[in-house]
Amino acid sequence: LVVFAILLYNIIINQCHMRMQKAFGTFIFAILLFLSTVLIINKLDSTKMYNQHYEDDISRFYVYKNYCVLPYASHSEMESNMNIFERITLILHISYDYLNANILEQLESWDGPITLMITIPSAHVYKKVRKIKETLSCFPSHVLHRLSAHVLFRSKNGCNQDVIDKLNETNNDWRYPANVARNVARMFVRSKYVLISDSQFVFPEGFESRMCALARNYLTRYPKTALVVRIFEVNDTIKEMPRNKAELRELFFKGLAVEFHARYNMEAHTIPHLDQWFNKRENKQEVDINSIIKFSKRGWEPQFVSLNTIPFHDENFPFSLRDNTVLRWEMCRQNYTFALVNDLFMVHRGIKTMHDIPLTKKRQKHSRPQFNTAMKLFKQRMDHQYPETKKLCPEFGA
Repeated sequence: LVVFAILLYNIIINQCHMRMQKAFGTFIFAILLFLSTVLIINKLDSTKMYNQHYEDDISRFYVYKNYCVLPYASHSEMESNMNIFERITLILHISYDYLNANILEQLESWDGPITLMITIPSAHVYKKVRKIKETLSCFPSHVLHRLSAHVLFRSKNGCNQDVIDKLNETNNDWRYPANVARNVARMFVRSKYVLISDSQFVFPEGFESRMCALARNYLTRYPKTALVVRIFEVNDTIKEMPRNKAELRELFFKGLAVEFHARYNMEAHTIPHLDQWFNKRENKQEVDINSIIKFSKRGWEPQFVSLNTIPFHDENFPFSLRDNTVLRWEMCRQNYTFALVNDLFMVHRGIKTMHDIPLTKKRQKHSRPQFNTAMKLFKQRMDHQYPETKKLCPEFGA
């Protein structure tokens, strides 16, 4: 419907030259844009809105499966502009206890729209929501201009106030719903292009505008493409994060930056020919494709920009056990192309090492039964839906 609205708007403007007619065209577009918002919200499964007029208007909940969603704890001004359709929305998800000033480094490095899903345990919900809104209100105005934030929590019995008041999930019982958070966040996105990321990644200057230009050209011709960017980690001692390739290159060859998880899990993020990528002179005006990468390793977890028509994350997978990789697996089975982009990158503060493995293994141990079931169901679904691509992709597993 958003596409239809834009086309209708352009037709009206092209045919009308008088101010009154142009204003009428804008009015029609605004109505259609409003209707598109309703349709986006209606993607939520079994959507039902609960509005008990609770104080501060924090109980406008929607139902999504066994979850409640509070939309727009913060509402981006960019979403009221028709130009958002041609932008790249940065999609993030975090636990409520990570919502603090530390996330601002990432938010301030992104020039486009941002959709943030904040997850909370199902206890003292209204208190947590008020705290979230208070924290968001302290963010700089230029960040809030771009940021739409939503809240998600589990509730098997609906989202009435009486039900929510009785929720008493403890932190020990809480399982972080990473893929539910990613998927519901996407349902609020108003743009054609998306970058689904984790928190704390910082972007080089002009990332969104430069990538937008490439996406409009390349994804129009090849819509089933993921525009892959390299990702890195930098030492905690670095005060200013690298905001261009020259700064990143300098840190890398000083040993203060490494490929993401290079000292922890190389298989997941290593991309060949790094020296060649670094040595190619940066074009700050436009970016292009470096190479096409075959999806040949099951552990590869590339970060990318794509159309918002890519598959949703499989919600059967538990957090920390292939919950993010599974999207790449499904894209491989749908015969997507993974195209590496020159010059652009993402960088994360702190270098993970082998010393971090025991904690990860401990977390994964508790999730292993759920993962085994999810893996079985996923393989069955892939073989049923995409039998022709089975031999094109690696064998999936942990």
